[in-house]
Amino acid sequence: MKDNDWEDVDVNQRKTDRVYFESSLLQNISDSIDFLKDEASVILRDLDSTEFKQKIDEIDLEEFSEQAINQIDDVFDEISQFKDQVINKDDLPEEIKEFSKNTKAYLNRDEVYIRKARRKLEKEDSYRSNRRVVELCDKAIDVYSPNPEAHYLKARALINLKRYDDAIEEFISVLAIHEDDIDARLGIAEANRLSGEFDDAIDVYDSVLKVDEASAEALLGKALTYCGMEDYQKADEFFIKADALMDLDGNTMDIWDMCKEKM
Repeated sequence: MKDNDWEDVDVNQRKTDRVYFESSLLQNISDSIDFLKDEASVILRDLDSTEFKQKIDEIDLEEFSEQAINQIDDVFDEISQFKDQVINKDDLPEEIKEFSKNTKAYLNRDEVYIRKARRKLEKEDSYRSNRRVVELCDKAIDVYSPNPEAHYLKARALINLKRYDDAIEEFISVLAIHEDDIDARLGIAEANRLSGEFDDAIDVYDSVLKVDEASAEALLGKALTYCGMEDYQKADEFFIKADALMDLDGNTMDIWDMCKEKM
């Protein structure tokens, strides 16, 4: 704050309870603080409302609380603009960043993030929930990067979001940690199949079958890939092999029936 900002710090008390400063700088800061108080009151009132309590099961409380905190954080960011020098997260010394990261690791925060991501991925398949899984996995990876489950769950969510290239990168990160991870290889093949890279998908499925010739997932994957390639004869061949090893769901059976009709 510049020296001339302190020349007149007189406070006027008018008919309302609001405080008015002669200094415009101090007035802006005071207004921001008042806004913070109002926001906190609104949040507390919402939390105590009957409507909120009735819908409590439909709300992601963790996400709700983060949004509330982010709103308050935004106001603090605005207040910081009045300073001569603004210190943001990117400007923090590396020692502080490293201390924060080590603290989260010590508290097993990465495991908490992964557990929440796994639960959310299993609970629902929506754009919002998959985006949330990606965010949680990124937090876990930030705490401890060589975490295969975090990369795997993130990849599954990215597939659901149809971000196939990004998903493949995450599966590759899993293989960089555990090169024999079959699920990661199947994930890469699935991402290639869904993106229309059929030849690449077949190659990866074949690499899985070289390790485990009775992999029902790989056999079914090849069946679906050949169906996408409109090679219905081969698709039927691999549907038969997969069906002998696993129970095919209704949607898969419908695809198989369609392949039979076009043979």
